[in-house]
Amino acid sequence: MKREVFAKDDPIPGFAGAVRVGGLVFTSGVDGHRDPATNAVDPKTADKVEEQCERSYGKAIALLEAGGSSAATAVRVDHWTASQEWLPRRTAIRSRLFGKPAALGSTGIASKMSGINLVTTALVGVTAAKDKAVLVTGAAYGMPNISSVVQGGPFLFLSGARATLHPRGEVPEETPAAFGVQARLTYEIVRDMLADVKAKPAAHALRFDVYIRNRHCVDEDRAVRAKTLGKVEAVASTFALPLGMRGEIEATTIALAPDRGKKEVRVRDHRGDAAVVAGGGLLFVGECLGAVNPRNGASEDVLADDADGQARRAFDTLEARLAAAGVGLDRLVRLDAYLRDPYQRERFLDRARQRLGTAMPALTLAGAELEGINEVKLCAIAAS
Repeated sequence: MKREVFAKDDPIPGFAGAVRVGGLVFTSGVDGHRDPATNAVDPKTADKVEEQCERSYGKAIALLEAGGSSAATAVRVDHWTASQEWLPRRTAIRSRLFGKPAALGSTGIASKMSGINLVTTALVGVTAAKDKAVLVTGAAYGMPNISSVVQGGPFLFLSGARATLHPRGEVPEETPAAFGVQARLTYEIVRDMLADVKAKPAAHALRFDVYIRNRHCVDEDRAVRAKTLGKVEAVASTFALPLGMRGEIEATTIALAPDRGKKEVRVRDHRGDAAVVAGGGLLFVGECLGAVNPRNGASEDVLADDADGQARRAFDTLEARLAAAGVGLDRLVRLDAYLRDPYQRERFLDRARQRLGTAMPALTLAGAELEGINEVKLCAIAAS
């Protein structure tokens, strides 16, 4: 599948602003506190929610347009925010730019942000309007301002599911048992969203991105997901974040549309779980951890507090998994990087540019409270 790069070195030097593959366009994350023309931090935007949202959305849309898509043909928006307390103010701007309800899938989570940045936005869009369809409204799942399931080309983009947004009976909160119950209900919502479009987790789910408050619940999340959805051959990446609003877990999903072929597990990890899944002409790569030996899953203490060493390890794992799937780093479309310390951004970017060379994928970068001694976690989408 042909891969094309647009807006080189903008907004992040060494990376693409947008990458087009097939009929899809993926943008890099755009920070709200940066000048859209120079990408320099603008101190005047401190605490200015609307201005930062306008900048982040506006530039992300411009990058989408550079790749041949548009706000009207966007199918997915991801937000990382400093807080969800001003969600209505962000929603008002999104509604003006994308419509109300917005005809796209969406996830929005509070993460660890650096400096005065309030919001980072990344978009996915299609190049042809005929390849986009809203299949399930947001109102059906307690999300009246967005859409629950949107098809973009061969893929289904599901909005972030939270049990507290679409309660099914009493949802426990802030109790020892709350996480397990909320996780089960969240995955039931994911299952039902897929069922609404005649898709099934086992047959069609490709990638889960799971956001949790408590990093010590990573193993419990994995167990609850397996019990609720059954055996699902999809990559899954879990990130501990402040999250914001009510709820201890949010899960967002990319799946293959039922009439668009079959998915295939290309690579497995040390547990036998899917590490790379192919579908729709793309490869979905699950989490690559900075301090973990991918051969046995063991955390290596020698890498504790070694951000550079962990960046190398995470990229080693990513490159090895791509190679096992039959491609190289030059086929990367979008790279998602999570850092325990978001103030290590520039140091990480230096290491990433050295490793990737001229590959130039789109890049999203956020802070997270990673499990164990991990300082870096990567996941990715690549062209097959």
